[in-house]
Amino acid sequence: MFLLPVIDDDETQNRYWNASLDGRAIHSFLLWVEPHSTARARRAAEAAAAGAPDPTEVPDALTRALAGLADDPDIAVDPAEVSTSLLPLRAGPRLAVLHGLREDGGRLRLAPAAARDRAAVGDAVRVLDGVGLRYVVDLAVGAVVLGDAVPADVCDVARLSPGESDALSRAEALLREGARSWMDQWLRTEEAVGARSGPLSGTDRAWLTGVFADSLAFQLYDRLAARRSEDTPEPVARRRREILHGLRALRAGLPGRVGETVGMGIVAELIGTTYPCWNRRQFAVKSPFDYIREIRPLTDAEKAEHLDRWAAPSAVR
Repeated sequence: MFLLPVIDDDETQNRYWNASLDGRAIHSFLLWVEPHSTARARRAAEAAAAGAPDPTEVPDALTRALAGLADDPDIAVDPAEVSTSLLPLRAGPRLAVLHGLREDGGRLRLAPAAARDRAAVGDAVRVLDGVGLRYVVDLAVGAVVLGDAVPADVCDVARLSPGESDALSRAEALLREGARSWMDQWLRTEEAVGARSGPLSGTDRAWLTGVFADSLAFQLYDRLAARRSEDTPEPVARRRREILHGLRALRAGLPGRVGETVGMGIVAELIGTTYPCWNRRQFAVKSPFDYIREIRPLTDAEKAEHLDRWAAPSAVR
């Protein structure tokens, strides 16, 4: 069961609601998801004998990333070294940029990346900052590791390919990695509160992550295009068209597959308020979660009441 029948396909209003829906996503993450992610990181740190994060310290993505990396016996990371790899970003949470070195025996040791590589990641962050999408990285990426040696299921860690690329391509890659971390954490939160009997299959997780990452990547190029609507650079316009074409192809089957995969939950709402090929606002103004402060599965009665209230074509758009 998806959130509700899609009755408003007017995409033209989406740009006007970007800031509002960004704020809703941030609020939802901090209210529902981050407490579960922080608790999970604390358990991982204790299990790895790495020392749990200080409960009086404001939780952030870097703290969680270090706990997740320390939980992997094949990875070595020294917090003191990490402190020398932080980007000098304007405001916002801490972000470390690391690269891996293979030790004798095959263990991966993470060390600060070269200054050039740190500067390249900083340029990507500034691109996202300029269009209002840096929050995805701020909240869900504490460490960028160059290369793919770190497992993809370590939350709050982004894996970027080393080497030369332009700042915009790096920004898209970093945003997609942030989307992967976000989706992992939202899915794990639903699983932690009993929304499903167990974890989703790898295929379903990859599909949801792909839809979410593509939707955010479209927003990157759409927001850049909106800033220069009269003379949008061709690489921006072309990439925007490519991503939108792929997303539009999903439109007919998207509500049904999301409903079958995750049901009426916060992950479905995240997809609903991000996917650009309908009016994203309808899933915010008709949310069944507005007055729920501690996330839990909706009861059957709550689901029925929600559908009765909003499903009619005459419902407020």
